[in-house]
Amino acid sequence: MTGDIMELLAQIDALAADVDALDKVLRQFDPNIALDAIPALQRRPKPDWAIRGEVVRIIFDMLREAGEPMTTHAITTELHQRRGIDGEITRAHLKRVHKCLDRQRSRGAIASVQAQGLLCWRLA
Repeated sequence: MTGDIMELLAQIDALAADVDALDKVLRQFDPNIALDAIPALQRRPKPDWAIRGEVVRIIFDMLREAGEPMTTHAITTELHQRRGIDGEITRAHLKRVHKCLDRQRSRGAIASVQAQGLLCWRLA
């Protein structure tokens, strides 16, 4: 763990040097700039952020358990429940899941079928 701490301290030093260099450049363009007035931005993951491969694994599990083809909306709804995401399902959510399904279809892992006039998905 000490090695990890040393590595993180080196990253902090490198970031501080980058900030100093950026401050110098800003002062070249405006010597009277109030650098303290510039707010620091923090990158925070979205609450529905998923780790790599998590969504695909959940979708495969759902399709295995379902036994019958599922619509994109049904998959998205179940995905939200399993991941504990509150709120309404938006077009962005549906689009993200549909893109994931398309990618798996192009790899041959998932197949799309028409069921009752709706596009549904099943394992290939």
